[in-house]
Amino acid sequence: MRAQTQIIQFILFFIISISIFSIVSTYLFSLSQSFQDRILLHTRELIASYTSSVLIHTYTGCKYCNYTNITYSLPHKVFDNFHEINGTNRLIYVKTTPLQKEILTSVHNLNTSVQFSGIFSTGIIKYPQGSSRYEVTKFSSVLISLNKTENKFKIGG
Repeated sequence: MRAQTQIIQFILFFIISISIFSIVSTYLFSLSQSFQDRILLHTRELIASYTSSVLIHTYTGCKYCNYTNITYSLPHKVFDNFHEINGTNRLIYVKTTPLQKEILTSVHNLNTSVQFSGIFSTGIIKYPQGSSRYEVTKFSSVLISLNKTENKFKIGG
């Protein structure tokens, strides 16, 4: 009888320890996902704000230029997610893929006659001509073109 109680006690301790481990690991995983979602949200907001400021700087920076190109860099991946910048009408969309979450922003008080077009994804890497394909790049270069005669921005060359 004494041997059976020790076996039952061992089984109960084992089940309790597995339960505690699974509860703690589930809590830590959900906390990690929550932090990841918040960081990705702030990254989307930051990319949208940065793109908006680059567009304003490009538009107001050269008063006598009819055509302007500007290039800036964005992180290639954040938590294994790529970012996509899309310009349509007078709005900028920044979408995180594969999560498919997006943020929409307008360009702060830029002339309403300016139109945006084009799309850029950090998931597509264009290698410089002299580099090897196996080179690790941590940033993607975004090209923004402004045609002042037509009042059009093109994102992504």
